[in-house]
Amino acid sequence: MLRAVSIWLVLFQHGGISIIDGLEGLKIGGVGVEVFFVLSGFLIGQILIRNLQQENSFKSITNFWIRRWFRILPLYYLLLLVKFLFIDASVGSNILYYVFFLQNNFYGIDFYEVTWSLVIEEWFYITVPIFLFISFKLARKKIKTVVALFVLFILFENIIRFIYVSKYNVPYEGVNGNVIFRLDALFWGVLLAYVKINFQYIYAKLAKVPVFILAILCFLGYIGFIKILSETNIGINGYIIPRTIGFSLFPMIIAFILPFVDSKSSFSQRTLFRQSFYYFITYTSLFTYAIYLVHPLVFEPLINENPFEIGAGISFILAVVITYGIASILFKFYENPFLKIRDKYFSDRKALKK
Repeated sequence: MLRAVSIWLVLFQHGGISIIDGLEGLKIGGVGVEVFFVLSGFLIGQILIRNLQQENSFKSITNFWIRRWFRILPLYYLLLLVKFLFIDASVGSNILYYVFFLQNNFYGIDFYEVTWSLVIEEWFYITVPIFLFISFKLARKKIKTVVALFVLFILFENIIRFIYVSKYNVPYEGVNGNVIFRLDALFWGVLLAYVKINFQYIYAKLAKVPVFILAILCFLGYIGFIKILSETNIGINGYIIPRTIGFSLFPMIIAFILPFVDSKSSFSQRTLFRQSFYYFITYTSLFTYAIYLVHPLVFEPLINENPFEIGAGISFILAVVITYGIASILFKFYENPFLKIRDKYFSDRKALKK
């Protein structure tokens, strides 16, 4: 469900529908991306941790990388090619930055803006298996030591981010897309996954209603805090917290929301409305990746340029319907065949055994 909520927050922002006006930096779509970062770390973390705790080898890491690349690269390269060949070729040979996921730090994201979060995800997929491999080797099956290493990594990220921002007075957006300073957002999800697998009694307590309510209040409180800072004369870039510790604090709050949502994963379908809602959430979650990459290619001509001169609400609905249609076709006839090849030749049996 959170995956569907995340993508819809992005769609609202890029469709010009602002649920909360006045936010700088952490716009409503950015909130959706932060939720997705933590959720991705949580889901991917469970797969990796279970595999590596059974067989902490480079073979396991390689298998994980291949499976991730089968999931991420085919659609990414297809739509990158479509944009380059049929929409905008002005980037020229600099398209190579996008091919190797280097645009955030070395070129710029103007050519295909939404890929900034995908860059962070991709480098996370590359680095987190290595981190876990080393952590498990150092800890020698001492699970509390692994937790300590996670905490040290997150602390390290905050320290270097603080030094970077303080020394160069980097604005919010300058930190937000920088791969080096954003990995801790996903690592909060991995840490939660580790707690779920190895400290089930703690995870059960985190899934309690009071923890969930407190986390939701903190979640809304942080967004309100950002809104207050955004409305001051100096704006969000005049304050150090949103540009440093805030990038770790907000994902931490989201991580405390996840256990309750995870424990309520089953959904009652007793009424027609609930059944319809269930299918909508399910298919939205299934097509999330395609929706995320496709929607800018649809929203730009239909909403921003508005060639049919129709109302904003109608153009948004039309763009969403077309986006969902293209995403479903891509998933069925393009993504899914690659996933079948992946599962046939690079199975994830260890993760499935649990």
